[in-house]
Amino acid sequence: MPEAVVNYLVLLGWSPKENRELMSLAELIERFDLPQVLRHNARFDMAKLQWMNAEYMRALSLDRFHELAVHTLGKAGLDTNRFPLAYVKAALDTCQGKLRTFAELPAYAGFYFSEVTSYDPAAAARDFTPENLERLRRLRTGLARVETFQAGPLEACLKQTAAELGVKAGVLVHPTRLACTGRPAGPSLYHLMEVLGKDTVLARLDRVLAPKPAA
Repeated sequence: MPEAVVNYLVLLGWSPKENRELMSLAELIERFDLPQVLRHNARFDMAKLQWMNAEYMRALSLDRFHELAVHTLGKAGLDTNRFPLAYVKAALDTCQGKLRTFAELPAYAGFYFSEVTSYDPAAAARDFTPENLERLRRLRTGLARVETFQAGPLEACLKQTAAELGVKAGVLVHPTRLACTGRPAGPSLYHLMEVLGKDTVLARLDRVLAPKPAA
């Protein structure tokens, strides 16, 4: 974000007395003091800039975050106009506070706005084992019976299924996330499932559980 870049660049060669790092442009102008300019060479730290950018993104109003996010997704070829506005906002709400830059958003949230037809290879090899797919089949049966497809009941269903199978919840969480998003990491599983809706979640599980044609 422009505000983060300006904030960071100013601090490359100057530091306020109280060592504050996050400051608005007005504060920077008010506090800048030439004798406080550092004598040693500045060192550009991309990780520090990304941290600062994440802080600025986290502080955005929801409306501003939605606006910038939709623009970013559009540039990446993901047309949010094809979806109801309430759906787009609910999807993006699960992403705020989770990103360092808007450039990460298409990969992080693209599954909301496009079909999932491929899966992270390493995660698929780890999570889509025959044993896990049978567990996923049991979970799919349970999810189909959930009447109120919201985060709370979805979490309860997954944990109950895990208990019945004698495994920890994480054993089901990882393959379920991968089936729904194609990636091993992303927004809260139960909230993203709520946003996607029952029909989409069950369809994405079915895609993974469908018998594979013989080679």
